[in-house]
Amino acid sequence: MGENKKYTGYALSVRGASHEEVGSECQDSARVFIGENFAVAAVSDGHGSEKHFRSASGSEMATRVAIRSICDFSERNGSLDGIFRDDPKKASRRIAANIICGWNSEIAAHIGLLPLNEQEKAIYDKYNGIPNEVMYGATLIVGCLTEKGCFGLQIGDGNFCALDKNEMISPVPEDVKLIGNLTTSLCDSDAISSFRYFYREGRFSGVVLSSDGLINSFLNESDFHSFGKRVLTAVKNGTASALAEHLKMRSRCGSRDDISVAAIV
Repeated sequence: MGENKKYTGYALSVRGASHEEVGSECQDSARVFIGENFAVAAVSDGHGSEKHFRSASGSEMATRVAIRSICDFSERNGSLDGIFRDDPKKASRRIAANIICGWNSEIAAHIGLLPLNEQEKAIYDKYNGIPNEVMYGATLIVGCLTEKGCFGLQIGDGNFCALDKNEMISPVPEDVKLIGNLTTSLCDSDAISSFRYFYREGRFSGVVLSSDGLINSFLNESDFHSFGKRVLTAVKNGTASALAEHLKMRSRCGSRDDISVAAIV
């Protein structure tokens, strides 16, 4: 939970029912940062397949690096609105490149401190070697509210929803490469080209980011959007701590996947 007079935020991740049953860790990560003149939310979903055996660490690094990158760009440029207003595509690409570079640096440091254990080495050898970034593979969604606008960045699946005049919308462009269980990822060799973005002057009332475990627990998009509104209301009213048990229930009765939510109002 974070807040100041201008912004309030909340982030949480819950372990999916399928992970609880086999004793595996939550591979999602969510966090928010409340600055003086802007607020940032980030959600990352670590890939669950065998090759991505360090994706829980990869998702944690992704959200942390993303927020750090946004803060760095704000500090260096005086504000975020200026660089996005002048050239949204260039600004998004600069931040995305910074995130990818920072994420890979974190991976190099992590694997240097914690070399592969015997179980991980067996998987590595099974595939005749796995690139470091693939072991840590994860998606990423970032959303930011500023004094003059709102922007978002996304690679991979999951959902970015924004409240605009009491209507929940999805402003990030869709990715035609997301088919079935296939997703683009920070670990892709051409990850920079798979980032989608948007910037809009004028402020949304709030944004809600979520991993795909959340929307997959709903029967339709309308119910999902209604839930997003309730999340923003809970964050605004300071009652968001009750979300944890509800999300665990949604996983048990729905997607059975990890679920992460990060919201700012």
